[in-house]
Amino acid sequence: MSSANRLLILDDDPGVLQFLGEVGRQCRYDVALTGSTAELHEIYDTFEPSMILLDLRYDQGDAIEVMSYLKLHRCRAPIVLMSGLDERVLDAARRVGLGHGLTIVGATVKPVSMDTLGPILEAHRQLEIDEWADALRDAIDRDEITVDYQPKVRLSDGRPVGVEALARWLHPTRGLIGPDRFIPIADAVGLMAPLTERMLTRAIIDCAAWTAAGHDLGVAVNIPASSLTRDRLIEDIVQLLAAHGLPPSRVTLEVTESVAMQDPLLSLEVLSRLRLRGLQLSLDDFGTGYSNLQLLHRMPFTELKIDKSFISEIEANRNSQVIVQALVTLASQLGLTTVAEGIEEIAMCSWLRSIGVDQVQGFGIARPMRFDEAVRWLEGRSRIQLP
Repeated sequence: MSSANRLLILDDDPGVLQFLGEVGRQCRYDVALTGSTAELHEIYDTFEPSMILLDLRYDQGDAIEVMSYLKLHRCRAPIVLMSGLDERVLDAARRVGLGHGLTIVGATVKPVSMDTLGPILEAHRQLEIDEWADALRDAIDRDEITVDYQPKVRLSDGRPVGVEALARWLHPTRGLIGPDRFIPIADAVGLMAPLTERMLTRAIIDCAAWTAAGHDLGVAVNIPASSLTRDRLIEDIVQLLAAHGLPPSRVTLEVTESVAMQDPLLSLEVLSRLRLRGLQLSLDDFGTGYSNLQLLHRMPFTELKIDKSFISEIEANRNSQVIVQALVTLASQLGLTTVAEGIEEIAMCSWLRSIGVDQVQGFGIARPMRFDEAVRWLEGRSRIQLP
Protein backbone atom coordinates (compact mmCIF):
# COMPACT_ATOMS: atom_id res chain seq x y z
CA MET A 1 0.00 0.00 0.00
CA SER A 2 1.15 3.56 -0.67
CA SER A 3 0.38 4.78 2.88
CA ALA A 4 0.68 3.45 6.39
CA ASN A 5 -2.78 4.90 7.03
CA ARG A 6 -5.59 2.96 5.39
CA LEU A 7 -9.21 3.62 6.34
CA LEU A 8 -11.87 0.98 5.60
CA ILE A 9 -15.46 2.24 5.85
CA LEU A 10 -18.73 0.24 5.85
CA ASP A 11 -22.03 2.12 5.49
CA ASP A 12 -24.96 1.36 3.19
CA ASP A 13 -25.97 5.00 2.72
CA PRO A 14 -24.09 6.25 -0.39
CA GLY A 15 -24.20 9.87 0.73
CA VAL A 16 -22.89 9.11 4.21
CA LEU A 17 -20.27 6.79 2.73
CA GLN A 18 -18.95 9.51 0.42
CA PHE A 19 -18.89 12.04 3.27
CA LEU A 20 -16.95 9.68 5.55
CA GLY A 21 -14.54 8.94 2.74
CA GLU A 22 -13.89 12.64 2.24
CA VAL A 23 -13.23 13.11 5.97
CA GLY A 24 -10.76 10.23 5.82
CA ARG A 25 -8.95 11.69 2.81
CA GLN A 26 -8.73 15.11 4.48
CA CYS A 27 -7.05 13.35 7.41
CA ARG A 28 -4.49 11.85 4.97
CA TYR A 29 -5.78 8.28 4.86
CA ASP A 30 -6.03 6.01 1.85
CA VAL A 31 -9.74 5.18 1.81
CA ALA A 32 -11.71 2.07 0.82
CA LEU A 33 -15.52 2.43 0.72
CA THR A 34 -17.80 -0.60 1.16
CA GLY A 35 -21.61 -0.75 1.27
CA SER A 36 -22.08 -4.35 2.39
CA THR A 37 -20.41 -7.12 4.36
CA ALA A 38 -19.68 -8.94 1.09
CA GLU A 39 -17.74 -5.95 -0.21
CA LEU A 40 -15.86 -5.63 3.08
CA HIS A 41 -14.92 -9.34 3.01
CA GLU A 42 -13.72 -9.00 -0.56
CA ILE A 43 -11.37 -6.10 0.15
CA TYR A 44 -10.27 -6.69 3.74
CA ASP A 45 -7.20 -8.90 3.24
CA THR A 46 -5.71 -6.97 0.33
CA PHE A 47 -6.40 -3.52 1.74
CA GLU A 48 -5.03 -4.31 5.23
CA PRO A 49 -6.79 -1.44 7.02
CA SER A 50 -5.07 0.49 9.77
CA MET A 51 -8.42 2.00 10.85
CA ILE A 52 -12.06 0.88 10.39
CA LEU A 53 -15.38 2.75 10.53
CA LEU A 54 -18.46 0.54 10.96
CA ASP A 55 -22.13 1.46 10.74
CA LEU A 56 -24.10 -0.66 13.21
CA ARG A 57 -27.04 -1.59 10.98
CA TYR A 58 -27.65 -1.84 7.24
CA ASP A 59 -29.84 -3.77 4.79
CA GLN A 60 -27.63 -6.84 4.44
CA GLY A 61 -26.33 -7.26 8.00
CA ASP A 62 -24.97 -5.58 11.10
CA ALA A 63 -21.71 -4.61 12.77
CA ILE A 64 -21.89 -7.45 15.31
CA GLU A 65 -21.57 -9.91 12.44
CA VAL A 66 -18.69 -7.90 10.97
CA MET A 67 -16.88 -7.80 14.31
CA SER A 68 -17.10 -11.60 14.54
CA TYR A 69 -15.44 -11.72 11.12
CA LEU A 70 -12.73 -9.28 12.27
CA LYS A 71 -12.12 -11.37 15.38
CA LEU A 72 -11.55 -14.47 13.24
CA HIS A 73 -9.08 -12.48 11.15
CA ARG A 74 -7.20 -11.31 14.28
CA CYS A 75 -7.87 -7.67 13.43
CA ARG A 76 -5.72 -5.22 15.38
CA ALA A 77 -6.86 -2.04 13.64
CA PRO A 78 -8.66 0.58 15.78
CA ILE A 79 -12.42 0.55 15.11
CA VAL A 80 -15.02 3.33 15.34
CA LEU A 81 -18.69 2.34 15.58
CA MET A 82 -21.45 4.63 14.23
CA SER A 83 -25.21 4.43 14.51
CA GLY A 84 -28.42 6.40 14.24
CA LEU A 85 -29.89 4.23 17.01
CA ASP A 86 -29.86 5.18 20.67
CA GLU A 87 -26.68 5.28 22.71
CA ARG A 88 -27.55 2.14 24.72
CA VAL A 89 -27.45 0.02 21.56
CA LEU A 90 -24.22 1.69 20.51
CA ASP A 91 -22.68 1.00 23.92
CA ALA A 92 -23.83 -2.64 23.81
CA ALA A 93 -22.15 -3.10 20.42
CA ARG A 94 -18.98 -1.49 21.77
CA ARG A 95 -18.94 -3.97 24.65
CA VAL A 96 -19.37 -6.88 22.22
CA GLY A 97 -16.39 -5.65 20.20
CA LEU A 98 -14.23 -5.29 23.30
CA GLY A 99 -15.33 -8.78 24.37
CA HIS A 100 -14.04 -10.09 21.04
CA GLY A 101 -10.66 -8.57 21.80
CA LEU A 102 -11.06 -5.85 19.18
CA THR A 103 -9.74 -2.31 19.65
CA ILE A 104 -12.85 -0.13 19.81
CA VAL A 105 -11.65 3.47 20.03
CA GLY A 106 -14.91 5.31 19.36
CA ALA A 107 -18.70 4.92 19.33
CA THR A 108 -20.53 7.91 17.92
CA VAL A 109 -24.17 8.69 17.22
CA LYS A 110 -25.12 9.78 13.71
CA PRO A 111 -25.08 12.19 12.05
CA VAL A 112 -21.29 12.09 12.24
CA SER A 113 -19.51 15.41 11.81
CA MET A 114 -16.00 16.34 10.79
CA ASP A 115 -15.47 17.81 14.26
CA THR A 116 -16.40 14.48 15.88
CA LEU A 117 -14.66 12.05 13.55
CA GLY A 118 -11.60 14.08 12.53
CA PRO A 119 -9.89 14.11 15.94
CA ILE A 120 -10.38 10.34 16.32
CA LEU A 121 -8.83 9.64 12.93
CA GLU A 122 -5.99 12.07 13.60
CA ALA A 123 -5.21 10.52 16.99
CA HIS A 124 -4.71 7.08 15.44
CA ARG A 125 -2.98 8.12 12.24
CA GLN A 126 0.66 7.22 11.77
CA LEU A 127 2.76 10.16 10.66
CA GLU A 128 4.02 10.03 7.09
CA ILE A 129 7.77 10.20 6.47
CA ASP A 130 7.72 13.95 5.74
CA GLU A 131 5.79 14.63 8.94
CA TRP A 132 8.09 12.39 10.96
CA ALA A 133 11.08 14.23 9.50
CA ASP A 134 9.69 17.64 10.47
CA ALA A 135 8.71 16.41 13.94
CA LEU A 136 12.09 14.77 14.52
CA ARG A 137 13.95 17.86 13.34
CA ASP A 138 11.93 19.95 15.82
CA ALA A 139 12.51 17.36 18.54
CA ILE A 140 16.28 17.58 18.10
CA ASP A 141 16.13 21.39 18.22
CA ARG A 142 13.90 21.36 21.32
CA ASP A 143 15.94 18.70 23.14
CA GLU A 144 13.06 16.19 23.17
CA ILE A 145 15.56 13.44 22.34
CA THR A 146 16.61 12.09 25.70
CA VAL A 147 19.30 9.59 26.66
CA ASP A 148 18.83 6.45 28.73
CA TYR A 149 21.79 4.50 30.09
CA GLN A 150 22.09 0.73 30.36
CA PRO A 151 24.83 -0.52 32.70
CA LYS A 152 27.55 -2.95 31.68
CA VAL A 153 28.89 -5.27 34.37
CA ARG A 154 32.24 -7.07 34.62
CA LEU A 155 31.72 -10.83 34.92
CA SER A 156 34.80 -11.50 37.01
CA ASP A 157 33.58 -9.53 40.04
CA GLY A 158 30.11 -8.16 39.21
CA ARG A 159 31.25 -4.54 39.25
CA PRO A 160 29.55 -1.97 36.94
CA VAL A 161 32.21 -0.76 34.51
CA GLY A 162 30.29 1.41 32.09
CA VAL A 163 26.98 2.28 30.46
CA GLU A 164 25.65 2.41 26.93
CA ALA A 165 23.83 5.58 25.86
CA LEU A 166 20.50 4.84 24.17
CA ALA A 167 18.36 7.45 22.40
CA ARG A 168 14.72 7.96 23.39
CA TRP A 169 12.19 10.39 21.96
CA LEU A 170 9.64 11.83 24.36
CA HIS A 171 7.03 13.16 21.91
CA PRO A 172 4.69 15.79 23.43
CA THR A 173 1.50 14.07 22.20
CA ARG A 174 2.52 10.54 21.18
CA GLY A 175 4.51 9.77 24.29
CA LEU A 176 7.72 7.74 24.37
CA ILE A 177 8.90 6.67 20.90
CA GLY A 178 11.58 3.98 20.76
CA PRO A 179 14.72 4.13 18.59
CA ASP A 180 13.50 1.29 16.38
CA ARG A 181 10.86 3.73 15.13
CA PHE A 182 12.76 6.99 14.75
CA ILE A 183 16.38 5.99 14.01
CA PRO A 184 15.51 4.63 10.51
CA ILE A 185 13.61 7.87 9.83
CA ALA A 186 16.56 9.97 10.96
CA ASP A 187 18.82 7.94 8.69
CA ALA A 188 16.45 8.24 5.71
CA VAL A 189 16.03 12.02 5.94
CA GLY A 190 19.61 12.99 6.80
CA LEU A 191 19.18 13.73 10.51
CA MET A 192 21.60 11.18 11.93
CA ALA A 193 24.48 13.66 12.19
CA PRO A 194 22.67 16.21 14.41
CA LEU A 195 21.05 13.39 16.40
CA THR A 196 24.41 11.73 17.04
CA GLU A 197 25.94 15.08 17.96
CA ARG A 198 23.25 15.58 20.62
CA MET A 199 23.77 12.04 21.90
CA LEU A 200 27.53 12.51 22.19
CA THR A 201 27.17 15.87 23.91
CA ARG A 202 24.66 14.56 26.45
CA ALA A 203 26.63 11.37 27.09
CA ILE A 204 29.92 13.20 27.66
CA ILE A 205 28.29 15.77 29.98
CA ASP A 206 26.62 13.02 32.03
CA CYS A 207 29.75 10.84 32.14
CA ALA A 208 31.75 13.82 33.38
CA ALA A 209 29.12 14.38 36.10
CA TRP A 210 29.21 10.85 37.47
CA THR A 211 33.00 10.78 37.19
CA ALA A 212 33.11 13.90 39.37
CA ALA A 213 30.77 12.11 41.79
CA GLY A 214 33.30 9.30 42.16
CA HIS A 215 31.87 6.66 39.79
CA ASP A 216 34.66 5.07 37.75
CA LEU A 217 32.57 4.36 34.64
CA GLY A 218 32.82 4.90 30.92
CA VAL A 219 30.05 5.60 28.40
CA ALA A 220 29.48 4.01 25.00
CA VAL A 221 27.76 5.82 22.12
CA ASN A 222 26.78 4.33 18.77
CA ILE A 223 28.24 6.13 15.75
CA PRO A 224 26.39 5.76 12.40
CA ALA A 225 28.04 5.92 8.99
CA SER A 226 26.94 9.51 8.31
CA SER A 227 28.64 10.67 11.51
CA LEU A 228 31.75 8.51 11.20
CA THR A 229 32.61 10.18 7.90
CA ARG A 230 31.65 13.72 8.99
CA ASP A 231 34.57 16.14 8.63
CA ARG A 232 34.48 17.59 12.15
CA LEU A 233 33.66 14.43 14.12
CA ILE A 234 37.12 14.09 15.68
CA GLU A 235 37.53 17.80 16.41
CA ASP A 236 34.06 18.05 17.96
CA ILE A 237 34.63 15.07 20.25
CA VAL A 238 38.04 16.36 21.36
CA GLN A 239 36.53 19.78 22.12
CA LEU A 240 33.64 18.25 24.09
CA LEU A 241 36.02 16.13 26.17
CA ALA A 242 38.23 19.13 26.91
CA ALA A 243 35.28 21.38 27.75
CA HIS A 244 33.95 18.94 30.35
CA GLY A 245 37.27 17.61 31.65
CA LEU A 246 36.56 14.00 30.70
CA PRO A 247 39.47 11.69 29.83
CA PRO A 248 39.08 10.28 26.28
CA SER A 249 39.48 6.73 27.61
CA ARG A 250 36.07 7.06 29.32
CA VAL A 251 34.29 7.20 25.94
CA THR A 252 33.70 4.18 23.73
CA LEU A 253 32.42 4.71 20.20
CA GLU A 254 30.41 1.73 18.93
CA VAL A 255 30.55 1.03 15.20
CA THR A 256 28.67 -1.76 13.45
CA GLU A 257 30.16 -4.00 10.77
CA SER A 258 27.97 -2.49 8.08
CA VAL A 259 29.12 1.05 8.95
CA ALA A 260 32.81 0.12 8.97
CA MET A 261 32.53 -1.69 5.63
CA GLN A 262 30.80 1.12 3.72
CA ASP A 263 34.19 2.71 3.09
CA PRO A 264 36.85 0.52 4.72
CA LEU A 265 39.79 2.81 3.96
CA LEU A 266 38.09 5.94 5.27
CA SER A 267 36.82 4.02 8.31
CA LEU A 268 40.36 2.82 9.03
CA GLU A 269 41.64 6.41 8.84
CA VAL A 270 38.98 7.89 11.11
CA LEU A 271 39.04 5.06 13.65
CA SER A 272 42.82 5.18 13.83
CA ARG A 273 42.76 8.92 14.50
CA LEU A 274 40.17 8.43 17.24
CA ARG A 275 42.31 5.75 18.90
CA LEU A 276 45.37 8.02 18.71
CA ARG A 277 43.37 10.54 20.72
CA GLY A 278 42.68 7.94 23.39
CA LEU A 279 39.07 6.94 22.71
CA GLN A 280 37.94 3.32 22.96
CA LEU A 281 36.39 1.64 19.89
CA SER A 282 33.82 -1.17 19.91
CA LEU A 283 32.82 -3.37 16.97
CA ASP A 284 29.09 -3.84 17.46
CA ASP A 285 26.84 -6.65 16.16
CA PHE A 286 29.78 -8.67 14.86
CA GLY A 287 28.65 -11.84 13.13
CA THR A 288 25.32 -10.45 11.91
CA GLY A 289 26.54 -8.51 8.86
CA TYR A 290 29.57 -8.87 6.65
CA SER A 291 31.45 -10.94 9.25
CA ASN A 292 34.71 -9.76 7.70
CA LEU A 293 37.64 -10.85 9.85
CA GLN A 294 39.73 -8.06 8.32
CA LEU A 295 37.77 -5.65 10.51
CA LEU A 296 39.21 -7.26 13.61
CA HIS A 297 42.65 -7.75 12.14
CA ARG A 298 43.21 -4.34 10.53
CA MET A 299 41.09 -1.83 12.41
CA PRO A 300 42.06 -0.58 15.88
CA PHE A 301 39.07 -1.84 17.86
CA THR A 302 39.45 -2.34 21.58
CA GLU A 303 36.17 -4.18 22.19
CA LEU A 304 33.96 -6.77 20.50
CA LYS A 305 30.23 -6.84 21.25
CA ILE A 306 28.53 -10.19 20.75
CA ASP A 307 25.08 -9.64 19.27
CA LYS A 308 22.04 -10.51 21.37
CA SER A 309 20.72 -12.76 18.57
CA PHE A 310 23.45 -15.27 19.50
CA ILE A 311 23.15 -14.75 23.26
CA SER A 312 19.38 -15.31 23.33
CA GLU A 313 19.80 -18.82 21.90
CA ILE A 314 22.81 -20.14 23.80
CA GLU A 315 20.78 -22.25 26.22
CA ALA A 316 18.86 -24.11 23.52
CA ASN A 317 21.04 -23.84 20.42
CA ARG A 318 24.35 -25.66 20.25
CA ASN A 319 25.35 -23.71 17.12
CA SER A 320 24.98 -20.41 18.98
CA GLN A 321 27.19 -21.74 21.77
CA VAL A 322 29.89 -22.70 19.25
CA ILE A 323 29.72 -19.29 17.54
CA VAL A 324 29.88 -17.35 20.81
CA GLN A 325 32.80 -19.42 22.07
CA ALA A 326 34.66 -18.95 18.78
CA LEU A 327 34.11 -15.18 18.89
CA VAL A 328 35.36 -14.98 22.47
CA THR A 329 38.47 -17.01 21.64
CA LEU A 330 39.21 -14.85 18.59
CA ALA A 331 38.70 -11.61 20.53
CA SER A 332 40.93 -12.82 23.35
CA GLN A 333 43.76 -13.67 20.97
CA LEU A 334 43.48 -10.19 19.45
CA GLY A 335 43.50 -8.52 22.87
CA LEU A 336 39.90 -7.26 22.67
CA THR A 337 37.46 -6.92 25.55
CA THR A 338 34.28 -8.94 24.95
CA VAL A 339 30.80 -7.72 25.82
CA ALA A 340 27.74 -10.00 25.58
CA GLU A 341 24.58 -7.95 25.09
CA GLY A 342 20.96 -9.00 25.43
CA ILE A 343 21.32 -10.82 28.77
CA GLU A 344 17.69 -11.55 29.66
CA GLU A 345 18.38 -14.18 32.33
CA ILE A 346 21.18 -13.66 34.82
CA ALA A 347 21.76 -17.44 34.89
CA MET A 348 23.44 -17.09 31.47
CA CYS A 349 26.35 -15.32 33.14
CA SER A 350 27.85 -18.50 34.60
CA TRP A 351 28.44 -20.10 31.19
CA LEU A 352 29.58 -16.84 29.61
CA ARG A 353 32.14 -16.37 32.37
CA SER A 354 33.37 -19.93 31.91
CA ILE A 355 34.24 -19.28 28.24
CA GLY A 356 35.99 -15.99 28.99
CA VAL A 357 33.43 -13.25 28.27
CA ASP A 358 34.54 -10.05 30.03
CA GLN A 359 31.37 -7.97 30.38
CA VAL A 360 27.59 -8.32 30.04
CA GLN A 361 24.59 -6.04 29.61
CA GLY A 362 20.87 -6.59 29.20
CA PHE A 363 17.52 -6.48 30.98
CA GLY A 364 18.65 -9.33 33.25
CA ILE A 365 21.35 -7.01 34.62
CA ALA A 366 19.55 -3.66 34.46
CA ARG A 367 17.08 -1.92 32.19
CA PRO A 368 17.98 1.36 30.45
CA MET A 369 17.30 4.30 32.77
CA ARG A 370 17.46 8.07 32.85
CA PHE A 371 20.57 9.80 34.17
CA ASP A 372 19.24 10.46 37.68
CA GLU A 373 17.95 6.89 37.96
CA ALA A 374 21.31 5.56 36.77
CA VAL A 375 23.13 7.58 39.42
CA ARG A 376 20.87 6.20 42.17
CA TRP A 377 21.32 2.67 40.78
CA LEU A 378 25.10 3.06 40.82
CA GLU A 379 25.17 4.51 44.32
CA GLY A 380 23.33 1.48 45.65
CA ARG A 381 25.43 -1.14 43.88
CA SER A 382 29.17 -1.43 44.12
CA ARG A 383 28.79 -4.87 42.58
CA ILE A 384 26.09 -7.18 41.21
CA GLN A 385 25.62 -10.67 42.63
CA LEU A 386 26.14 -12.98 39.66
CA PRO A 387 25.81 -16.78 39.54
